[in-house]
Amino acid sequence: MNRNTSMVTLYIGLLGLVTLAFGLADILAWAGMIQSVSIGVLEIAGDDFFRWAWGGAVMVFGGLFMLGSLMSPGTMERSAKAILGAIMVWIIAGTDIFARLCESIPAGEEAPEFFNSVAGFIGGFAPPYSAAVLLLPFTLVIVYFLFNRKSDEA
Repeated sequence: MNRNTSMVTLYIGLLGLVTLAFGLADILAWAGMIQSVSIGVLEIAGDDFFRWAWGGAVMVFGGLFMLGSLMSPGTMERSAKAILGAIMVWIIAGTDIFARLCESIPAGEEAPEFFNSVAGFIGGFAPPYSAAVLLLPFTLVIVYFLFNRKSDEA
């Protein structure tokens, strides 16, 4: 095992643990076992079953797939599990970004117009963000590492 492979394995393992922890936190926040968490740009809070319970479950399984890729014997199976875990994070992050987009289009209830102004639309994308949105760029690094490794082996 060379140094580059061990760094990729360490990165995927740490990202899998963080994804698993954020998924569990989403589920626990929905169930009311922990209070809403808002640290800097991260926010874990909500009572919507489909986003926080099911979304948390998808994040948990995404983290488990990333961690499971560390124990796979073959490189193709390892890469597939890591990519599948990243795709599961992308699904939740994509729905969170789409929800922000849809929430930013209409103006507030007190405004006389229906559509939001440009400044109000852009302001709708201000922090805090969900954990999946914050993990999105880090999962893209997994794809870069795996495709870069494949091109080096060819």
